[in-house]
Amino acid sequence: MDFLALNKSKYIVSDIKDILHKKLILDKPLTKDEVKELNLVNPAVYENEKYLIQERWFHSINIGEWEDVDIIVQGNNENPNAEIIEMAEKVFAELHLHISCALKYLQKFFPAQEMKSYYLSTIYFGEMVNFDDYIFSGFSLAFIFDGDFEFQYKVKFKDDGWPIGFEGGPL
Repeated sequence: MDFLALNKSKYIVSDIKDILHKKLILDKPLTKDEVKELNLVNPAVYENEKYLIQERWFHSINIGEWEDVDIIVQGNNENPNAEIIEMAEKVFAELHLHISCALKYLQKFFPAQEMKSYYLSTIYFGEMVNFDDYIFSGFSLAFIFDGDFEFQYKVKFKDDGWPIGFEGGPL
């Protein structure tokens, strides 16, 4: 079977609504000073602090052949963002298509890497910054490539499911 033609039933998370509404745990965000110290973003983006230190809610689940995939949802100190939860529900309804799209995208740019060596590590839902400092609502699928060297690739999608690029590098 072609690895990129994914079987929808294998990637259905039957209790996803329960997870998104009841099982997410609040994560501690980076402070503005911690972000500055890490030097991870451009100064223009750094000044827009609210996009850097958003509170995140998370839960780990098994999806398909991957174990302990972190689901991260943006929110505040009290709750995950309701609009982001709604987007996540829609994404999970078509998760097999998004995973397949992300893997095809990576295969296009890294044809020598075997697709079976990718491990889905994180699915993030919320506000993101693109390479051009554009802030948008969407989600990303982060894969770890386990070859001679380990790399992480994050394929980004707009909230409507349209892929808009990826970022990555060595772990």
